[in-house]
Amino acid sequence: MLSLRLLNEKDIPALTEVCRLGMEFDVWYEDLVRQKTIGAKDYMPELGIAAEVDGAIAGFAQGVMGKRREETFGWIRLLAVHPKCRCRGIGSALLKEVENRLTARGAKGISVMDVAANYQMPGVDFRYKEAFCFLMKNGYEQGIPNINLLCDVNPDMEDCRADIERLKGEGFEIRRAEKSDWEGLRKFLAANWPAWIGEADNAFDNNPITLYICVHDGEVVGFSGYEGNNRGMGWFGPMGVDPVTRGKKIGAILLILCLRDIALMGHKKAIIPWVGPVRFYDKICNATVERIFWTFTKRFS
Repeated sequence: MLSLRLLNEKDIPALTEVCRLGMEFDVWYEDLVRQKTIGAKDYMPELGIAAEVDGAIAGFAQGVMGKRREETFGWIRLLAVHPKCRCRGIGSALLKEVENRLTARGAKGISVMDVAANYQMPGVDFRYKEAFCFLMKNGYEQGIPNINLLCDVNPDMEDCRADIERLKGEGFEIRRAEKSDWEGLRKFLAANWPAWIGEADNAFDNNPITLYICVHDGEVVGFSGYEGNNRGMGWFGPMGVDPVTRGKKIGAILLILCLRDIALMGHKKAIIPWVGPVRFYDKICNATVERIFWTFTKRFS
């Protein structure tokens, strides 16, 4: 018999197993599942739903509330059903429950997976055929593709010290961020990429801070981070440089500093997710396209 209830800490091992078996193209471990559910900064307990069949977890869903272009919006960060329990209405029951809870809180629409700041995937991997069919059957429209890149990293990557010294002579300081830099960085992000504030904030929680900045005339004009999302997986990003400073290799330096750190953590490769400027990453670190995801959205008003 199917029953729905709220998630709790004791569910994490079972949720991880559902993800591992149900989303086989992804790597799953307990801390990652915790980051996406009860351990998330934007976690709302009433939006985390477990589905039980005869007392055992058969699937779960995690919803998120937020803003999209100033509009109150909802997301389904994760929804997974154990392969042995599919085609029994469990996924539909979870989806409907989360939809109802999100719309009751004012969501004008719901998108799947592509939650800024804390996402496991920037959409649905095109290889998850069952997910495509399920979402379209339930009224979700396929949107744009998002791309993840992959590149090799090693501790002996290009030495940037000469370029950093050159830029210092031009009044640009590139260094690892310190706690006192947060307000300046937040101001820079709010003016340019407000959706990245949460992910950058996560990088400031790490010790050392996993984010580098470029400062000019006392103002942040560029930044790059890593381990601000999906900690432990070698994820780079986000990164942004003020357009007026481009052409000085600032972005390339910020990227290389982060990639080198990722290598020093023991990773052989870095994941560069949700990429726009593919050509930049191809040129600087020979990154290749690893995965393609599609967004799915459903409007309610």
